[in-house]
Amino acid sequence: MRSYTFVAATYPLRSLIAPLARWIIAARRKRILLVFGMSRSGTSMLTKFLALGPTAISMHEPEVELMKQRFGPQRPFTQQAFWDFVHSAPQREFKVHSLVCIAMLAALKAPASVHTIVIKPIALLDVMPQACKALPSAGVLYICRHPAGRSESILRQLQHDQDIESISLADLEQVGREWGGTNRQVQAWFQEHPAWRWVSFEPLTREPVPEFRQLYEQFGLAWNEAIQNEIQQKTSGGDGEYYAVQRDASKQADKWRKSLTGEQVQAIRRGCLPFGTNLYEGF
Repeated sequence: MRSYTFVAATYPLRSLIAPLARWIIAARRKRILLVFGMSRSGTSMLTKFLALGPTAISMHEPEVELMKQRFGPQRPFTQQAFWDFVHSAPQREFKVHSLVCIAMLAALKAPASVHTIVIKPIALLDVMPQACKALPSAGVLYICRHPAGRSESILRQLQHDQDIESISLADLEQVGREWGGTNRQVQAWFQEHPAWRWVSFEPLTREPVPEFRQLYEQFGLAWNEAIQNEIQQKTSGGDGEYYAVQRDASKQADKWRKSLTGEQVQAIRRGCLPFGTNLYEGF
C-alpha cells in the first residue's frame, strides 16, 4: 500500500521521477534486468534463475499488486475485468511510471552487496519499448515459447485454477492469434533495439545449464558451481507444484505433442499463421 501511495502521488511528476530514478540506480551502483514475455512462456523460470547468485535479487510481477490497488475495491473484480483494465490505453503511462518507481525503490532498499535486480513485469509487455526507454541502462530479455507449448500450459492452468477441463477450438485459435500478433509486434521492436536479448524457451529447457551459463556471461553475472547445481537440481527429477519452477526440463519443450489433439494443434496454427512470424516451422 505504501508503494502504491508513492507511485500514485508521484504520477503527475513522472517526467521528473524518471531521471531521478535513473540517477539513484546509477548512484547506488545497481543494474536492472527486465524479463518480458507472454504468460506461460517461462518468464518465472528465467527471472528466478538469473538471480540465483549472492549479488542478485528477483522481483516477481511487482506491478500487478500496484495495478490491483489502482483497479480499486469499488469495481466488481473478475480476472477478465482486471486484465482489460490493465491493458487499456489510459493505463499505459501509469504502468511505465510504476516500473520506474519499482526500480528506484528497489535500488534504494537493496543492500550494498546486491548489484543486480531482475524484474519480471508481466503486465508491461504492451509498453515494452516505453518501459525500456524510461530505464535505458537496463538489460532487456524477451522469452518466447512455441505457441502450442504455451497453449497446452494455459489449458493446464485453467484446469488447475478453475477446474476447466478443455476450451473450444475457436478459443484455442484465438490464443494462437494472440501469440502471433504479440510476437510479430515484439519482432518489430527488436529491429529497433539490437541490444535486447531474445531467448527461446525450448533450448533453455533442453540444455538449461549451458544456456543459463551463456546468459550469465552475456549479462556479466557471476557464475559459480552453486548456481550450476541449483539449476541442475531444479530442472531434473520430478515436477513441483503447478506454479513452482521445479520441473523435469527435458519434458517441457515437447509436452504439447502428447497432450494436444491434432485438431487442437491445427486450431492454434490457424491463429498463428497469418502473422508470419516464422519463429517455429509450420506456425
